[in-house]
Amino acid sequence: MIKMQSFDLKVQKIRNLRGKVKAPPSKSYTLRAIIVGCINGRVRISNPLLSDDTRNAIELWKKLGATIQEHGRSLQVTGFGNRLSLNPKNGNKSKFSEIYVGESGTLLRFILPILALLKGKFRVIGKDTLCDRPNAPIVQALKGWGVNIEGYGRRHELPIKIISNGTIKGGKTTVNGSMSSQTISSLLIAAPFTKNGTEIKVENLKLVSRPYIDITHDVLKWAKVNIKRNGYKSFTVKNGQKIKPGKVFHVHGDYSSAAFLMAAACLVKSDVTITDLVNDKQGDKEIIKILRKMGARILNRNKSVRIRGPFNLRGIEIDCRDIPDLVPILAVLGCFAKGKTRLYNIEHVAHKESDRISHPAKELCELGASISRSNKELFIKHSKLRSGKVVSSHGDHRVVMALAVAGLAIGNLTIKNARCISKSYPDFISDLKSLGAKLGKAR
Repeated sequence: MIKMQSFDLKVQKIRNLRGKVKAPPSKSYTLRAIIVGCINGRVRISNPLLSDDTRNAIELWKKLGATIQEHGRSLQVTGFGNRLSLNPKNGNKSKFSEIYVGESGTLLRFILPILALLKGKFRVIGKDTLCDRPNAPIVQALKGWGVNIEGYGRRHELPIKIISNGTIKGGKTTVNGSMSSQTISSLLIAAPFTKNGTEIKVENLKLVSRPYIDITHDVLKWAKVNIKRNGYKSFTVKNGQKIKPGKVFHVHGDYSSAAFLMAAACLVKSDVTITDLVNDKQGDKEIIKILRKMGARILNRNKSVRIRGPFNLRGIEIDCRDIPDLVPILAVLGCFAKGKTRLYNIEHVAHKESDRISHPAKELCELGASISRSNKELFIKHSKLRSGKVVSSHGDHRVVMALAVAGLAIGNLTIKNARCISKSYPDFISDLKSLGAKLGKAR
């Protein structure tokens, strides 16, 4: 369990940002590479993200019997060898083994079908807002596969209990992907081990966060798993396939986290280069196109992005169906853009680490922003934000980082409870400082 002392973040206005910084490694690719490596083989994961979410995943997989060793900037993973009927290290078999997933929705949804493939009794717990998030889609899908699983209440919130004999029958299942794509990704990872194989059909055409399915497919393809798919409408996986990952998996930079650095460089005088950003399956690489549409000039070549700001940004309309993690920083950018910015198809972002519709809007309005919202859209007008304020993070790492970017432009901003940045970008403060930013723990 990861513990870190809480702190408030003080952000000062700066005259310029200058320098080169390497993008933090992708959390999405790191988590998927760990889970695939733990299922089978000896895998070296180079350049993994080591954050609260990924460290919680590492500790959990160790508890279930995998071996994971940290060597400098790499992880050496020795997995189960495709023997998912293996009994985990859970002590007394008559009691429930407690499985802690921290505040990671991805880890929660990914571990549930894996636990169903392990013989035992499990009680899955988490912390903070994850305990209030709905899990009905994944629980219902696993019930349809014959798994004895039950969450709390109608929405199957945490804690979730699983009593497993080590087998999943599989078969056809229909998934509603209108709130998250994590259910589909988690089922795809477990599908090769089902008794009958599986066919996953998407219930409607409102599937959100589609690129995360592509990331899952990308990692499973590396592990020699064959998935037959019809776009995002259906996915078929034959049983009996062995996960056979390669010996090395290299994790490149995370566009979701790099977006905060890009946004900061667009708002203040800057000459910033962000490296290790490749053209992979990450949906948040869309941030480059969005910033260009808003009027930023961005040089993107040789796996790097160079921005020399500031720019006179203009408001645009942005479809956020596949880029939920960008909503907080896009809301900040909208405040500095001339005219109006509209963020739409955002209803699913209300069920993240915080309500990413109302909470960023609330804090930006505290700074003087003109924002109107519904459960599907945010309308943001060009606003003169006020300095000298104290705002709340709502325990959301991306809200902290978005507000910090605003603070660099307006100055003298205090963000309460900023510890949560360690969930995805532990080096956020030090990276910005290396570029000349003035921010740190409030005294």
